Amino acid sequence: MSTNFHLASMIGSIAFIVLVGCGFIVVLTVPALAHKPIYPMLTVVGVALVVTPIIGWYVATRMQQLR
Repeated sequence: MSTNFHLASMIGSIAFIVLVGCGFIVVLTVPALAHKPIYPMLTVVGVALVVTPIIGWYVATRMQQLR
């Protein structure tokens, strides 16, 4: 496995935690979403699972280009 893949994995996991945490804060502070938060929270996790590999790969590529 390449160095870029390893960097993307580490960065992606950090990005996942940040995105899910921010999403949960938004869900729990909006009264309409906080009424039944399970479905909006599942949506946040699903979107984060799709988006974080893209973010991780982009940031890892940029980090290696700047070296």
